[in-house]
Amino acid sequence: MGMGPAARRVVTLVVVVALTGCSGGDEESATVVVPCSTAIDAVDDVGLSYGIHGSRGGFVALPAWQLQLGRMGEAGSEFEGFRFSKFGLLVRRDRAVSLEVVDSPDEAALEYVHPDTPARSVSVGPCSPELGEWAVFAGGVWVTEPGCVELVAASDNEEVRVRLPVGAPCNPDS
Repeated sequence: MGMGPAARRVVTLVVVVALTGCSGGDEESATVVVPCSTAIDAVDDVGLSYGIHGSRGGFVALPAWQLQLGRMGEAGSEFEGFRFSKFGLLVRRDRAVSLEVVDSPDEAALEYVHPDTPARSVSVGPCSPELGEWAVFAGGVWVTEPGCVELVAASDNEEVRVRLPVGAPCNPDS
């Protein structure tokens, strides 16, 4: 008898925790550490399509537009039944930042390091500031339904909530 997608996700996260030293031990609490070496770029300005969040010039920048849903998760993979929405994660290089899914229409998982490894939470930094003010990481969010995905971004003693419209707008009243 084979494992279903949910069981495979938990097993995969336990393996990632064991191999990379990530914290946590199950799907709800595991944090995947995004190494600074996986940054795909570094920029000094985030541009108009991203919103900067946090005090003192911000510590994380996330898309300020409705994200489109892309590819479906492959049958038998950790993302079977999910759709991917790709966007870059921009983190101020001199800050340690965590990003966690706290609310979504159904299930949602972040992917910024390991293909086929869902995570409710990722952390990155601080990274070397030698190339630019913001480190850029490729990835995005997997969702089972379009809708508003609420994230908590944290750095030092500060937390901010960010609502991402993934495949559908966020209700402004909620």
